[in-house]
Amino acid sequence: MPHALRPLLLASLGWLASRGCNEPPGPAAPSPTPAASSATPSAALAAPPDSCKARLAAARSAPPLPGAPAFDQARREFLGRARAEPMVFVREPSPPALASLPPPLQASLERFRKGAPGSRVHQLLKHHRRDPAALRAVFLPEGYFYTPDPHDALVMTTELHLADLFETPELWHQRGHEVARLQRKKVRGGFTYIHAEGPRQGKQAELIFGDRAAPTREELAGPLHRDLRALAEAEGFDRVRIEHRSDDGLVAQLRYGATWVGALVRSEGARLTVECIEGDASAVEAHRGGTRARREALRRLSEAVTAQVDEALRFDRPEEEKTAERDGHLRPVWLSAYLRGGTAFQVDGRSYPVFDAQGQPWPPQVCVDFVLDSFERAAGTWFAPRGEAPGRRVGQLDLDALAIPNRRGVLGFEHFATTRPDLFEVHRFRGAERIPFQQRAEFFRALEEQADLFQPGDILAIQGRKRDGLIHQHAILLERTDPVTGFPYGLADQMKRPRRRTYEGIMAEAPLRSMLYRIRPAAPLLGGAR
Repeated sequence: MPHALRPLLLASLGWLASRGCNEPPGPAAPSPTPAASSATPSAALAAPPDSCKARLAAARSAPPLPGAPAFDQARREFLGRARAEPMVFVREPSPPALASLPPPLQASLERFRKGAPGSRVHQLLKHHRRDPAALRAVFLPEGYFYTPDPHDALVMTTELHLADLFETPELWHQRGHEVARLQRKKVRGGFTYIHAEGPRQGKQAELIFGDRAAPTREELAGPLHRDLRALAEAEGFDRVRIEHRSDDGLVAQLRYGATWVGALVRSEGARLTVECIEGDASAVEAHRGGTRARREALRRLSEAVTAQVDEALRFDRPEEEKTAERDGHLRPVWLSAYLRGGTAFQVDGRSYPVFDAQGQPWPPQVCVDFVLDSFERAAGTWFAPRGEAPGRRVGQLDLDALAIPNRRGVLGFEHFATTRPDLFEVHRFRGAERIPFQQRAEFFRALEEQADLFQPGDILAIQGRKRDGLIHQHAILLERTDPVTGFPYGLADQMKRPRRRTYEGIMAEAPLRSMLYRIRPAAPLLGGAR
């Protein structure tokens, strides 16, 4: 690790209270935890080439399943608009037969099928919002939160929650290959479902596109989807081409770095394992070994994001302030109060807490804070909780040691990154690459065509004119890319609070914004070799 990255204690209150995510407003600028789901490397790589070739041939001879053509052909649209899992289906979930539904719902469903995508979801909800059975019939075919249209998927994931679809005291929820038991809980304004056990116990359960839910675990048997994300994260491949789908497995091409190999991927329900590969086994093993530390670092990074989402850290803007002019003003005052051992601080006569209800530090964040805090927390650097001596506990990474002139500003951070090519790889989008989000089809297409430009762990920034007529920029952490297309879909950011969102969720309120830059931290910053 470079000398500048050796752990150092915070020496001063040197937080630069710039306009953070939006500095400087001015004239227009130029146009859930990866699971180990694969076989060990030796098990998949040790099979003799002729043996694997024969097994692949036998697998290809099995009756093929059709997949979900509507989802497969528009993956980037689904992943860019709605929060979704990048699974692969062996066949599409089927809606119930129209004749099996009550007459009022039959009429609503007929109107729904003739309506405009997106708005028809709103129309159906007007008539059936308080009818969970009707909503399940339309939006939960075979238990899947699924639709063949990405515009409908956006409205569904925005408007519907598990408590809208179920009233049972207990619920079983599946995402990827992981199944969780949930419990119904009364909250202010209605009901919700929370995790009944495990590491997420007591946390509210979310519903995203591709999830599956049912009142009993038995109803989740025989899944139609396969968990590609967990397989890719465990195996270390960065792209997959599905050639053949059957009930018990997939025939695929997997890309490890620059090497493509054939693979027989077996399924046990939604869980996938690589049974054997046909190709350059030594290149695959070298790539897996060389990226193992990086994959572990990305797992820790995802855990750090989850912690901040759970803590719901405040965005750094004073209450009642409507513009970005004072973004970044709260954190220096918070830090002063924290280091003095205080429990509250005041700005403009309003009191703010230093800790959350659980006693965890509650520092306000601008968007760049969230991104860089995520890297530091993944490496063990963070503020001590209430009850311990106040101070910033430094782990394996301390970005303060780099003396970044403005580590809180989108443009300031980019400027620093360009001066340290040993620590950051910077790509600035220019000219025709600056496609405004209002041209969604072209925006999503460009991201997919440039897929090899993106990797999990990258720092992204968007820029453009907002409703106030000024140019703003915003920083985003890229957590995940789609194993099939490479589309950079898994976004996390801080605006109002830390959230996992999509391009639609982040950019729709100011669709003139476009991609500004992509910054890739080097191995010492991420915590693993590349």
